[in-house]
Amino acid sequence: MRKNLLKKETADLIIARVNNLSAIHQPQWGIMTAAEMLLHCNSCNRQILEEERGNKKTQPKQYLLRILALYIAPGFKKNIQGEAEHNTKGKANDLDFEKYKSEFVELISQFPFNTKPLTLSHPAFGNISTKEWGIAAYKHMDHHLRQFGV
Repeated sequence: MRKNLLKKETADLIIARVNNLSAIHQPQWGIMTAAEMLLHCNSCNRQILEEERGNKKTQPKQYLLRILALYIAPGFKKNIQGEAEHNTKGKANDLDFEKYKSEFVELISQFPFNTKPLTLSHPAFGNISTKEWGIAAYKHMDHHLRQFGV
């Protein structure tokens, strides 16, 4: 069974892992600090939980990438470039690490109790279901927590 942030036990696992993260953790790949990574994850998770789908249609390439990334590949590739709006390099204050971490826990805690469909179009996967958003969000959080060794 795939891990999905919409399931409380999976969200609890992610929260337990982030609780082992400190501001001095160094990335095993990439250029973000721990604070920048948390700010990035918070930005993405807030968008997933709050925004709605536009009028974009899913392209065949997006459908194939979705199947590969969500159902076949064990995790997301290292150093993959995200959307510019979620680029937090140089935008996070390390002194605010605990604030970012607290917000991360709060947002992750919302996933299992979310009752509305998650309808935001994914930039790489197109229009995905609420269940697929839960899988994608888990894989994204897992990717960044592995990046920092937690």
